[in-house]
Amino acid sequence: MSDVPIRTRLYLVRHCQVRNPDGILYGHLPDFPLSEAGVQQAHRLGRHLAAAPARQIYTSPLERAVQTAEIISSHLDGATITVTDELTEARFGLYLQGVRPRDVLWRRPLWFVHMMRPGLLGRDERVAGMAARVAAPLHRLLTDHPGTGGICVSHGDPIQAFWVKADGRRDWSLHRLQCAKGGMLVLDYEGERLAGRRYVPPEEVDDPGPERATAGVGAAEGSASVSAADATQA
Repeated sequence: MSDVPIRTRLYLVRHCQVRNPDGILYGHLPDFPLSEAGVQQAHRLGRHLAAAPARQIYTSPLERAVQTAEIISSHLDGATITVTDELTEARFGLYLQGVRPRDVLWRRPLWFVHMMRPGLLGRDERVAGMAARVAAPLHRLLTDHPGTGGICVSHGDPIQAFWVKADGRRDWSLHRLQCAKGGMLVLDYEGERLAGRRYVPPEEVDDPGPERATAGVGAAEGSASVSAADATQA
């Protein structure tokens, strides 16, 4: 029997662009589906991921994530979608939701504390806690689908929390990283050990066109600072 660990690739995807005519922070609010651009973005992801063996998708229960997962799955023969709260939006989004980004400093002043020390406030969520809940469905994919892997669809802060911990960074770097809408982390495991990760921004998602995807995963290493709106529109 070989002792070589099984290599598995997982995809941690942020939902695509959202229809938001009033330009508010939507957090956990209902009725924020994908915009037309977001729908096209999700189809692009689906065509890209069609070349991968992954057929199990876990998703946040929020509409924008579920819709992203459904569009991706439409390109994957035999795909199964499972909704899990483990991938939902950051808890701090409940505090921020409903205001415009320009009004955050005076209507949601605790935002400044969150940006400097994420997880410090009682209504906030610790970075390690967010990372752990995102890691749970990823671990199930490794256990249940070794070698074929799977896809998780989540939100900005939870994905970035996982990224922070995977990189061994300090909690305050949560918003120094950015997984843009329609972007993803490509996670390569050897057994249950994370052997490598690559960030693929949405503009670098390879699109083989409307026919079956044939290209492998493109990737770009990197990090970015974010604005108030980007950091909270997860």
